[in-house]
Amino acid sequence: MSKLVSENDLKSFERKLVWVRVPPRAHFIFIMSINQKPNIHELVVCANIFVKKDGKYLLMKRSHEKKFAPDVIHPIGGKVDADENPFIGAQRELFEEANIKVKNMRLEACVLEIIPHKAMPYNWLIFHFSADYDSGELQPTEEGEFVSLTKEEILTQDLFPSVREVIQNILDPNDGTVFATFEYDKKGKITSKKDEVDMCVV
Repeated sequence: MSKLVSENDLKSFERKLVWVRVPPRAHFIFIMSINQKPNIHELVVCANIFVKKDGKYLLMKRSHEKKFAPDVIHPIGGKVDADENPFIGAQRELFEEANIKVKNMRLEACVLEIIPHKAMPYNWLIFHFSADYDSGELQPTEEGEFVSLTKEEILTQDLFPSVREVIQNILDPNDGTVFATFEYDKKGKITSKKDEVDMCVV
């Protein structure tokens, strides 16, 4: 049976389920602990796109001058700005680096990397999208060299360790969005996986 709860009554609850009658219907409210401190995460958020064009994937071979992962094949993208979400950030990075636009974006994977770079003591949350090429002409970039590869060719390339773990899922249109967590050693190799790779339904 529902009951009316005053403001003073609410303050007396630290963690309790109550019914609050708000005419003309009752609402179910979950009361959290008062003044509970949030768990604040320090994350570097990245967003990348596997661009599909003419039956192949447009990717980037990272510059050999890169401090981290030089000469590695990787989807085009980068760090998400503080005032944008990963979807918008991925599109912006793609246009800035490659001068092209895409359509039909789909979230293929969300990967949490536990301190992959010891010089930067932060976790990385990475969103991998796929999308169809829409418009624009490729322009040179100091970030690396653009390459066009088939699915089979991608599987033989030198990839980021975390991408290597989920690349089959990313390239399979019948798979849903993949979620995975990886920990690294000082040499940048994956030492453990947090649980199994999880996947949303298509």
